[in-house]
Order: sequence, then C-alpha cells, then structure tokens
Amino acid sequence: MTKKLLHFLRRAHLYLGLALLPWSLLYGVTAFLFNHPTAFSDQPTRSFGRDELAGTPLEAVPSPTEQAEQVVKQLNEKLKPTTPFAVAGEAKYTREFAFATVKGEGRSIGILIDVKNGRGTVRVTPPQKKPEVAPFAVGPVSAAPPGPAPPSEGVKLDPPLHERVKAAVPTILERTQFETGDVTVTSVPEIAFPIAVEGQVWTATYNPMTGTVSGKKSDDKPELSARNFLLRLHVAHGYPGETNARWFWAVIVDGMAAALCLWGLSGLVMWWQLKATRLAGGIVVLLSAIAATTLGIIAHVAMTG
Repeated sequence: MTKKLLHFLRRAHLYLGLALLPWSLLYGVTAFLFNHPTAFSDQPTRSFGRDELAGTPLEAVPSPTEQAEQVVKQLNEKLKPTTPFAVAGEAKYTREFAFATVKGEGRSIGILIDVKNGRGTVRVTPPQKKPEVAPFAVGPVSAAPPGPAPPSEGVKLDPPLHERVKAAVPTILERTQFETGDVTVTSVPEIAFPIAVEGQVWTATYNPMTGTVSGKKSDDKPELSARNFLLRLHVAHGYPGETNARWFWAVIVDGMAAALCLWGLSGLVMWWQLKATRLAGGIVVLLSAIAATTLGIIAHVAMTG
C-alpha cells in the first residue's frame, strides 16, 4: 500500500509540475514586471540617479529626523506648551516615493522620485483620446455637452439602491448575530446598459447613489497594452456574480493554489524517501523556514509601524 501511495505521489508531483508550467511562467513573468516597473516598458521610460539631481533642491534633502526636529521646533514656537514637545525617536518616511506629473504637448510625463536614496524613473504616457461626452449625460459630476446644460440633479429612482442597502443592513446584522449602529453606504454597483441615440448605440453608466448618468460610444474600446494586460491578469481575483472569463480565471487561481500546496507537500514526501539527501535537504528546509519566518516578522513590523 505504501509503495503504491509513493508511486502515486511521484507521478502526481511529476504531472502537476508539467501542468503548472504555463501558470508558473505567467505568475513569474508578471511578478517580475510588478517588481521592475521599467522592465519591458510599453512607454518611453528612463531611470535617473543622483547625477540628475545635482544642483536641484533634491540634491541634499534633510533626513526625516532632521525635518521632524524642525517641525517640533515650530510647534513649540506656535503653541508654547508648558513642557516643550520633543522628538521621541527616529523619524521615517511613511512612503518611499514622491510622484509628480507634467502635462504638455499632448502627453503626460510621470516622475517617480525616491527622495531618500536620490533616484527614480521618468515615464511618458501618450495622449489619450478624449471621450465624447454623451448627449444624455446628467448629474453633478457630468461634463456638459455642447448646447443647453443638462440637468444637474441627476436621475433618482424610488427607492434608490443605496437606500435599499441601508434599510436592509440592520436586519442582516441582526440575523448574523452582530450589533448594529449608524449605517453609511459607501458604494453600490453602477449599472451599464446600451442606449440608442439618433441611430447610434452608446453604453450608458448609471450611478444609483449620485444619480449621475454618463456614457461612451459602444465602439470606443479602451486601450490596453500587453504589459498592462499581464499586470491586471496577475492581480485579478475573486468570483464574479456570473460565469464568464473572470469566473474561469478564478477557478484557475484556486486550482493553482491547491496544486502548488500539493506539489510542495509531495516534494517533501519524495525527499524523505531518499535517505542520501535527508540531511542536506533537512538543512535547506530548516534554513528556508527560518528565512521565511524572519522576513515575515520583519515585514509585519514594517507594515504596522
């Protein structure tokens, strides 16, 4: 029985590895693209360092602690507390980067700057086609099309979807044994539907909370480069409410998660069966576990401050 089980695990490990090959490559490539924004960029991109910052106000930026001391000094001057405020520890940036945008000549230039280490990247975004304002656009945030201004109050249904949600939440909480309180609805799904306008079909989008109706022509397809498609595919998750391509992608993600776990565990069993590799493999597993645990603790401390 044990021999048959081990034979099954070896075969499962082998064929799972082969089945995981395209998905592992996909996750590996897209993870690399996330970690290296300038790699295989679909837009003109340049990196820069301290040489490009020489002679600018960013050449020598005071450290976070020095800036914190200046802040506390001014607080003491303004508020004059009985006991002066004092910096009680090392200061640090809450984010590593500053970001600026330059508009001009029909294009947008984004500048990402690591103010601590004096480096960054410049990326050019080509001009985007300005969408035509829908002739049926209404609501407080809709841009007015040529001609008479559209109504600004938007379209209100009776009752609107967010009011239905607000009224249902107390009952949901009661039936799921949670305490209730003041209910604030932060968002509800928008509704997209085709609408005929003078012989042309538009796609209208209705926001039930604001009453805004906006739209675009049905043949206006968003531009999506291969790089952005891969990045969006990498972060796509969750099951949508209907069985479509995203639903099948969610199935693949679940299958990938289960297969990777089984692949790793079956690899442990196969390693243990080879007595000659037990010591060396055990050391590798132990070091890997220590490194992963240490990194996890450090990352948790860094994220929680």
